Amino acid sequence: MNPTNKSLIVSFPFDESTISIEDIDGSLTLDELMRNHGLGARDGSFQFLADQNGRMINHLPLRNAPNVVHVQYPRNVDQVWVDTSPRNGFSVTSDSEGSKIFLLGGQENMFTSIYITRWKLGNRTPVAYRFSPTYPHYQVGNLVYLQVPLQGNNACIFNPESGKEDLNLRLEMQEQEMNQMRGFWSAWELTGNGLSAKYRVDITPLPSGFKPLKSRSNKKIRRVDVENLRATHLNPSVQTGRIQFGENKYSALVCGVPSSSGSLKGRVVARSNKTRPNFVNLEGYQYGMTQFVKVPEEGRIIQLYNSVSKQWVDCTLLMSDECDLEKIRNQWVVVKLKKHSRYKRALKIIALPREFYKKKTN
Repeated sequence: MNPTNKSLIVSFPFDESTISIEDIDGSLTLDELMRNHGLGARDGSFQFLADQNGRMINHLPLRNAPNVVHVQYPRNVDQVWVDTSPRNGFSVTSDSEGSKIFLLGGQENMFTSIYITRWKLGNRTPVAYRFSPTYPHYQVGNLVYLQVPLQGNNACIFNPESGKEDLNLRLEMQEQEMNQMRGFWSAWELTGNGLSAKYRVDITPLPSGFKPLKSRSNKKIRRVDVENLRATHLNPSVQTGRIQFGENKYSALVCGVPSSSGSLKGRVVARSNKTRPNFVNLEGYQYGMTQFVKVPEEGRIIQLYNSVSKQWVDCTLLMSDECDLEKIRNQWVVVKLKKHSRYKRALKIIALPREFYKKKTN
């Protein structure tokens, strides 16, 4: 076998069968492999592939592919037939299991691939939008459904190339208006080169009395002195220490670097409870530092405090195969601040806090 080649097991869950393919050219994508070996859909339609976590992997090079590939719809992806005319921008259809879906941008007598968002109208019916599984995946004029970010003006939509919600969109809206819509799920139309979008107020008008969501960085954070710092065995950039509330001292896990003045001041980002110690970020700021952050419920934008410029700055949480963001949303993680060619400031998840203490919960 050529050392650059690999073997692969293709699983067909619908009939509980598998096929083993040996000595495959690792430069091919999984989609090309299936077609080259006559394993495509018999009716000529696009055949979706997923890994064990349900991520779409059709466009993944074989050299980066898992050992087992599943021929099935990826998580939150489906193909539907639309029988009804759209009303107020939405068509009513059913997914492959027969459940009701509101499809943004659907037209009567249309067969299309869809991405199903987390938002449910009336807390019952999921909302989906269209995409193409082959390039180009989106075109100018396409409608997408997303949540207005809590900070900044960038949002992410489903990217068939990576199988993740990491295709960045710049939302075309004045900051003052956007601040009134923070956290609002709404329809947007792709503009320009397809990497920006404009708000479709005619489809999803802002409800009267809507209260915008606020990011955690806007909340008051307690500052404390940190002492008795000791590096942990698992990662020297994560330390143990002691902090003081009133007359009492408590244990803490500490991330970050001291401020430029050398002061060991820190910000308590999470108070201790029965399962964890206090989480503290030192007030310094530099690339390569660690920080405790909470994975947002939506999106990947997190704000860190830059003590040098004395302002909050947007950072993008990186996605990886090792850490599925969808499984750890609203949980605390340890990240490292990195320079990034695309996002300028990026956060790479390097650990979960519970790895540094004995309790099993985060």
